Amino acid sequence: MEKTHMNKKRYLIATLLASSIAALSVASTNAIAGKGKKPPKGGGGTITLMQLQDVHGHIAPHSSILKDDVMDTNAGGVAKLATLIKQVRADNPNNLLLAVGDTTHGSAEMLFTMGDAIMPMINALDIDAFLPGNWDFGWGPRVYRQRFTPNTSLPLSPNNRTTIAWQYPAGTGCNVPGGLNATTYEDCHVTKATFPTVAINLYNYNEVAGATTPGTPLGPRVHAPYIIKEVDGKKVAIIGITSDVVPQQAQAFNTGFRFTMGYKELPQDIAAARAEGADLIVVLSELGLAKNVQLVKEFPEINVMFSGHTHERTPEAIVINRPDENGDNFGIVTEAGEDEFLGRLDVKVSGGRLTSWEWDLIEASSSVVEDPAIKAMVDEQRKTFVSGPDFECHTFGVNAFPFGKGHTLCEPLDAIAGYTDPTIERFDVLEEVANNVMVDAFVDLARDVDPNLNADNSLSTTNGFRFDVTILGRDDGFSGAITIGDLYAYYPIGAAVALAEFTGGRLLDHWEGILNNVFDPNPYRQRGGWFLGFPANMHFDLELNDDFPRTISDGKRIDLATINGKRLDRSKTYTLASCYPHGNPIDEVCRTSGATNVRFINGTRETTGPTDVFGNRQLDVNGSYAIVAPANSENIFDPVRFNNGVNPTGPLFLKVAPDNFVHPVDALRRYLANNDVTTVQHGPGRVNAVTGVPVSEFGGPGIVQPTQGAGPAWMKRELVVPKEY
Repeated sequence: MEKTHMNKKRYLIATLLASSIAALSVASTNAIAGKGKKPPKGGGGTITLMQLQDVHGHIAPHSSILKDDVMDTNAGGVAKLATLIKQVRADNPNNLLLAVGDTTHGSAEMLFTMGDAIMPMINALDIDAFLPGNWDFGWGPRVYRQRFTPNTSLPLSPNNRTTIAWQYPAGTGCNVPGGLNATTYEDCHVTKATFPTVAINLYNYNEVAGATTPGTPLGPRVHAPYIIKEVDGKKVAIIGITSDVVPQQAQAFNTGFRFTMGYKELPQDIAAARAEGADLIVVLSELGLAKNVQLVKEFPEINVMFSGHTHERTPEAIVINRPDENGDNFGIVTEAGEDEFLGRLDVKVSGGRLTSWEWDLIEASSSVVEDPAIKAMVDEQRKTFVSGPDFECHTFGVNAFPFGKGHTLCEPLDAIAGYTDPTIERFDVLEEVANNVMVDAFVDLARDVDPNLNADNSLSTTNGFRFDVTILGRDDGFSGAITIGDLYAYYPIGAAVALAEFTGGRLLDHWEGILNNVFDPNPYRQRGGWFLGFPANMHFDLELNDDFPRTISDGKRIDLATINGKRLDRSKTYTLASCYPHGNPIDEVCRTSGATNVRFINGTRETTGPTDVFGNRQLDVNGSYAIVAPANSENIFDPVRFNNGVNPTGPLFLKVAPDNFVHPVDALRRYLANNDVTTVQHGPGRVNAVTGVPVSEFGGPGIVQPTQGAGPAWMKRELVVPKEY
């Protein structure tokens, strides 16, 4: 089902702001958005590059808002992408399929199989090169290495054990509670990727040496920095730059790894690829659109940049011209959203330069038929997650928990959790209905459990995260049903709901830092892409115009922050209800450090109904709740204690949250059972940009995060002076 819908909110912002964005000066670097000269498709020396981006575990079709604000109830999913890939391959056999980041994370099917559910169908697509994204590290280093690297012998934390090991037949040694006594790789490990993975900026790191010896150097690179594929007589070098934000996520993601931005490595790897005869340099990068545009400005050897991480949609390619003594030298930058699109870039190259190109952002809409073979794989992987005779309970064993313990799901993903009047999506930088509902759910639970909390002293935040599936609302003529699967798509991690105290000053400084991450005029300092969600008792007035910082001493973007109508007091202590990633220090709640008195909300399990293979039932959202202290509060992460898995005296991470911790989806299930989502209660208005949100200089108003940030023009990294030889 398709329906044309004009997103009035985004259209109005774009219309009001377009005239207020000053033209930015361009000297040695010029940028335009366009298709360029069209090469002939399917021949004539044309190479077709396909961009598969940020699939985020969306293996089945779902609702989405596509081009021209068309609302489609049956878009995306791997089987539709497979159909489009086959069509492109049939049109031009001289092609490469390149996958950019965040594939094995982002849905309930991924959470409860540690990303394994998508691997059969992703392997079947015949990907030519893969770049990992930050969320591909979300299942811990053991799973990551076993999935994407040739070396699986490095001993790593036994805390990151997969519950899917129980699905293997008895007698293999994998079904022993408390351990994985592996006999064969196929029996006891996650599914191996059959495609090559590239990354120039991911390094091995010895945690024990790092904990005892200052300045321990980085180890060798985890992956090959690039591969070279020959296509139609041309050598195509595919270089990878993985995300540099992994260290700001849960500490368990980073264990045994270290990340750089790749800036220093890029020149040497480009030079090495050219020395091997590369005619075309293609970079796959999870640094985000702003950083990637800047890299293409500064590195004229890059011909094509397939950008990921920010989930932007570029209907027209961003074209950067870096002219030199030999004339024009174009670099192409594109992003292809999520699983609802397949990017197609047709290029011709001569003398190491692009001579023509054409970019097409192809929709995986309801009109695209699912590939039967891939659909069969999807159905096989989903049958235990949806209503029907094969449905099962699932448990995700979160970091540091005993094997078989963790967060349990015993409801089909197609079960309805609640209803919404407005359509729910995440297309805006500052505020979205989805995030408003989340924080309202968290703070509602916290105030019910602790009678000392009220609208004057308690609040909640949630990370802005990224784009997700769209939930079509009743206001747009749809059912407005919010399913259990939708909730996991919006919160696909294993975090625990936690309470903590912060001073108003610490919170304000943290929020200013997040705004700087999003709107910094130096693209290399941009990180993330969205502001936070805040509850109904809060209001913000922000200044984001490019006059900021007005002076060196007054550079803050938050003009006003209120709680229950009163200005947030920097000296007062407030209670924050938010998320805790298992294994992190307990002075940190949902990436906000400086917490005190961290404690958890503990629930009760259902006493009847289905159980998983461990005998677990899911949390009873109508049951009783209590506030409990952390199970451990010191020495939570200790690589010396674990000794890299060799003769350890204890685990790498200690358990902090209680066995029956409340998962964010539990809080949402509870809240939606008693509250419909409405525009009046959950709509925009909590975060107000008094001077508007800048429109991106590249890609027009459809781009969510302005690539130039929001700051004075003199701070922009616009001018790149070519080297003199």
